[in-house]
Amino acid sequence: MSTSKEFRLVVVGPPVVGKSALTIRLTQSEFANEYDPTIEDSYRHYCEINGVQSSLDILDTAGQEEYSSMRDLYMKTGEGFLLVFSLVDRHSFEEISTFYNQIMRVKGELVSFVPLMLVGNKNDLENERQVSKEEAISLAKKFNASYIETSAKTGENVVEAFHGLVKVIMHNSVLGAGLAGTLYPNLKEEREAQAREIAEQKKKQKAGRKNDNSGSTAGSGGNDDAGNGNQRVGSSTRGAQGNKSGGKRARSSEQPESKEGGGCCLIV
Repeated sequence: MSTSKEFRLVVVGPPVVGKSALTIRLTQSEFANEYDPTIEDSYRHYCEINGVQSSLDILDTAGQEEYSSMRDLYMKTGEGFLLVFSLVDRHSFEEISTFYNQIMRVKGELVSFVPLMLVGNKNDLENERQVSKEEAISLAKKFNASYIETSAKTGENVVEAFHGLVKVIMHNSVLGAGLAGTLYPNLKEEREAQAREIAEQKKKQKAGRKNDNSGSTAGSGGNDDAGNGNQRVGSSTRGAQGNKSGGKRARSSEQPESKEGGGCCLIV
């Protein structure tokens, strides 16, 4: 029986930006259009991401300042964070840096890379937009986060936002994680990053094969020396045998002369 891998995601951001609406859209496939101030709600979502059966434990947090002291606890346990602001509320965009700074203060001491997805919600209200795409992309790059625009009302890019964050956690990097629907990184940036990673992997594999071949060559050299040594020993042996045989032949040729010289030498 296969088991799913669990990922703990935390949704943070100022009040009334649609944090709960995004979470409910993902987990219940419906739009919650009534605002009920959240203190802390937990949701569970099962899915498959990159071929891995995944269980998303999603914590929907309070955006009110009076609950800021509670954030340190769930920021310590969170693996990835969705930083949500409203595209039709510039103040929420400016305020999102406060949440980012708090995350980095808590997590920066524990890990070298914090998986983040900057989310501009309410993109269905395009005529009321107060934050440009360029501004949001620039901020995402500053945060070393990916950026996506969503609509909890229409469901646009909601799945991509949550699943994309999990991909960043899996990959431990924004670039090359195989994200979909994001404005940063865009499709071109993703392909370039993936191409660089493939090239780097091939380079490492080539270096590994080269090291293996060097080891094999060194081993072969040792065997050759031994073989040559054996050949030299063999030559010496044959030389010795040749001398021995030669000695026998020399003595044999002397024996008739001894017989002719006198029997006394033979008797002795």
